[in-house]
Parts: sequence; structure tokens; C-alpha cells
Amino acid sequence: MLTRRCSTNYKDALKYGFYEFQTARDWYREVTSDVGMHVDLVVYWIRCAALLATPIAPHFAEHIWMSIFQEPTSIQVALWPTPKEPVDRTVVETAAYMRETIKSIRDAEATLMKRITKSKDKNKSAPFDPKKPKSVRIYVATEFPAWQNQCVQVIKDAYSEATNSVDDARVRELLGKAGMLKDKRAMPFVQTFKVRNTPFMPSNLYQCCMCCRNGLRNLALKRRSDALYPSLK
Repeated sequence: MLTRRCSTNYKDALKYGFYEFQTARDWYREVTSDVGMHVDLVVYWIRCAALLATPIAPHFAEHIWMSIFQEPTSIQVALWPTPKEPVDRTVVETAAYMRETIKSIRDAEATLMKRITKSKDKNKSAPFDPKKPKSVRIYVATEFPAWQNQCVQVIKDAYSEATNSVDDARVRELLGKAGMLKDKRAMPFVQTFKVRNTPFMPSNLYQCCMCCRNGLRNLALKRRSDALYPSLK
């Protein structure tokens, strides 16, 4: 947020430093509804929120700092919040995946209930009770299918350390040689793989890509969802 603000990107600063920070809190509160939020983490979140709000709402931030936390000095001289340890990208990707998964399930349920409600068949009932707690079983593949392994190898071969990028023209050339250019699954997978792994280049992430395992999880979830909700295909 500090970088965004110094670059006068106030919209991005507000987005990442306020709205997405609020979203992270809401998500944590939801996933811990059965056990409750950890008090130390809640306090740490409030402190960080006050510090992030200081440039935008200094009086409000000062009130939290001095009245709630009983700090002896003004928040104006407090240090900007910094991570205490490196960010674990696997945890970040996992959390994002779970949010997407829960949203997909809820959207599917909502769509199914709307179809049943609008159906002319009055005897048609939902395959589940929307009032009862639900669970979902997720199957996770341990390795890519053969065609995805070929795509990964193509990306590795088209990657240039000099430019720290993947040559798209080279990708198409190699896919053509492998007879995969006409496969409609290939290019979307390649593009998703590149987007997920751009922050990690030129590390050895391609050798063991945790991020792209999410793609496998999505595939597994889709198959499971199709089995649970065949009418939504």
C-alpha cells in the first residue's frame, strides 16, 4: 500500500490496503466460525488496519491507537506494518482456491434452487436440503495428465532466462511440433500456467509447481460437481 500511495496510485492503495484487507478478515471469520477467531490475530489485524488507515483517516486511526491500544506515542510515528516472515505462496494459493471452491458450490446450489423454483413440475424437489449443513469431497491428483506434462515441458523449453519470460511464438511452434496446437485444452492451460508462475520466474518452480496443482484440483472439483449437479452441465 505504501508503494501505491507514493506512486499516487490512490485507488490501488485503497483497494489493497482497505477493501481486500477487509475481505481477508471476513474470510477468516467465516472459516473459523466453528472454533472462533484467534484473539492475537484479531488484535494484530486491528493494529495493521489502523496503521494502513493512518494516511487516509488519521484522526480515526489515532483514536484506535491511543484509546483502544493505549499506546504512549502517536500513531503518526509508528512503524509501517511489515511481514514478520516471508509470504508462503502455497498457503496464499490454497486459500484463494478454497474461496473459489466455496463460491462455485454456493453459486451452483443457488442456480439449482432457482431452476427448481421456476420448474412447472411441482413434485420436483432439491437433491439436498438447503437448510442442513453440507460437505464436499475434493479429489486431488498427484501429477499432471500426460498432455499437461507436455505443455509444461513446452513452456520450459520456451522460457528465456535473459528476458525472464516465455516466448509465445516459440510455445506455438513447439505445440505444433508435438501435434497439440489443435487441442483446445492446450493454450488455456499454458496461459493459466504462465499467469500463476510469473511471480516465481526464474526459480525452479517448473520442477515442482504447487500453484498449478490448483488447476488439477479445479478439474477434480468440476468432475465432482458434475456428478452432484448433473442438471447444471
